[in-house]
Amino acid sequence: MTRPQTDNRKRRLTTSEMVVYPMIVVTLLGVAFGFYHNSKIEDAVAAAVDLGREQQPIIDEYFDSFGEMPQSEEDINLSSFIPDGILTGVEYRAGELGVPASDKLRTGTLRALVDMTEFGTRFEDTESAFLLIANVQSDGTIQWNCTADLVTVEALDKRYLPETCKDNEDEEEKDGEE
Repeated sequence: MTRPQTDNRKRRLTTSEMVVYPMIVVTLLGVAFGFYHNSKIEDAVAAAVDLGREQQPIIDEYFDSFGEMPQSEEDINLSSFIPDGILTGVEYRAGELGVPASDKLRTGTLRALVDMTEFGTRFEDTESAFLLIANVQSDGTIQWNCTADLVTVEALDKRYLPETCKDNEDEEEKDGEE
């Protein structure tokens, strides 16, 4: 008795399988790298937001003491700020950035200055990431909003903001629709 010849044959990849399978692997790797890259940027920006939020009590205390928002970085000793990670500095200005008619005695803006060069050439010109905007309410408390910097041309896209900032933006958009 003879054995069937099919037992000795090995299954080989067809030409189309040899082309398609590597393409699928490369595509999946590209997608995974994109998610990883975006995650790293979001984590870095979240850390920068946290560092920026450390300046909030200083501004709150200044307002409590003087009854108006600080008018310059010197008023809140911002020069003592120590950069960390991608956050190279925090810039303060009275009023809301990009709103010339804003009330400078009751509104202030912290703007994060960032160095995104470690994330590749696509981000090498990025100079700003987010804004923390302080608005004094009628009861004398300060409400802080974290938002994307839509004023600066070379600002990081708002999709990279941490969830706490995105939540604030979603609420503002809903209020604007009503």
